[in-house]
Amino acid sequence: MLGAGVGLLPQYRRKIPVPLPPGFGWDQARFPLSVTRLGTGFRSGLEPRALVDPLIWQGLALHVDGDLGDDGNSGLGAVEGDFSAAKRSIHAAFVAGNASGAPYRVIVKPGFYEESAFTRNGNQEPDQPVAIIGWGGKLRYRTGPFAVQWGDAGGSYSAPVSSVKRVFRCDLRDDQGLYRELLQVADAASCTATQESWCDLGGSVRVNIGAAPGESDIALIRSFHGARFLSHARDLYLENIEVEAGISGALHLDAVAARNVVAVNCAFGYAAPSNPASPLDAVRVRRTDGLLAFFDCAASMGAKDGWSFHEDGVGGMHVLLERFTGYRNGIDPATSCNGFTCHDGVRAVVLGGDFGWSRKGTEVHCVQAAQVWLAGSRATARDVDGTSVAFKCSNDARMWLQDCVADAAGAASNLAIEANGGQVHTRAQAVLGGDLLASGAGAISGF
Repeated sequence: MLGAGVGLLPQYRRKIPVPLPPGFGWDQARFPLSVTRLGTGFRSGLEPRALVDPLIWQGLALHVDGDLGDDGNSGLGAVEGDFSAAKRSIHAAFVAGNASGAPYRVIVKPGFYEESAFTRNGNQEPDQPVAIIGWGGKLRYRTGPFAVQWGDAGGSYSAPVSSVKRVFRCDLRDDQGLYRELLQVADAASCTATQESWCDLGGSVRVNIGAAPGESDIALIRSFHGARFLSHARDLYLENIEVEAGISGALHLDAVAARNVVAVNCAFGYAAPSNPASPLDAVRVRRTDGLLAFFDCAASMGAKDGWSFHEDGVGGMHVLLERFTGYRNGIDPATSCNGFTCHDGVRAVVLGGDFGWSRKGTEVHCVQAAQVWLAGSRATARDVDGTSVAFKCSNDARMWLQDCVADAAGAASNLAIEANGGQVHTRAQAVLGGDLLASGAGAISGF
């Protein structure tokens, strides 16, 4: 193997400053960015922990151990990472931290947390600036059980689990590394007759995968909230967290707030709406005046969008996504499903994103007066429901595509870039499949 930098051209051995595109309305005074390029990758150079209230790192460190902890414990340790007096549930740590009246950290031992162990099904949220950190490994939270004992029901297998909304095979993954979803059918007879299916029988669930499932082979996504923060309006920092499902989205931030939200090495997905007619996104953030920064994160298998950002009457939202993915978003009967979308007057910088395989929508969609700069990102559109669109800019929005890849195929109409009213500006854009289409006041041009 070659040593670092050996044999590489000079432009691939050093960081090259990359200016923001001309006309892009990012607020550099509030959220200064110095984007650089190293090889083919774009980086913001930001330190994630420096983006939230510094008092978080000086406050209480409350520990959680889902196996050996007890909610009657103090949660405190002699040093950070001492779980000897850990609480058992994350929401119990919120209660203790809130009582301090100051910013704090929740230090969570890696492992499995399920059902209502996160926010007590949305009933217990932080009210202070807070960091929630998987300590040295992933905190995995699922709105359902991680282990299920299956009984033979004659051609299918059943378990006494109620309020199930989506079902996935964990023992089989798709090309993007995601769980394989089972088809929901109407009744037990249909399940027995249909391999790779499931049905809800009220107080129990039935699955058919052609053999007896192992106890950890099936993910049952129940009718609980995921990482739902509807009242919390202070700085929020998340690290090493995986959230599977949530009837209001896997990560849902809805409070009117002036604050920053930062996530590092997190995954949000498999959102399961309580009402299929009202699907929500894997990540949904609204009404926040501040910086929303996600580093090395994923938002996939949302019931509607993967990444969704709306101002909804509260101006000032700035979004930074760096090294992240958004795959296979949208379930029936949801429409207008996107891998990434921002609305209103949101300003967004997308560095090194990979989107693809959503249904009934667009992989990257910029709407209304939003402005988005994407650098080193890729969109793979494979929507077989009629139209595949990789990048789309609507209304009065503006989109800059720099060193991006568009690949649209598999449908009756395939569009690599669509400007239906919005302005799309390109530089070193690669089109692997699909056409370019501008309509109305829309235009596609270089910059």
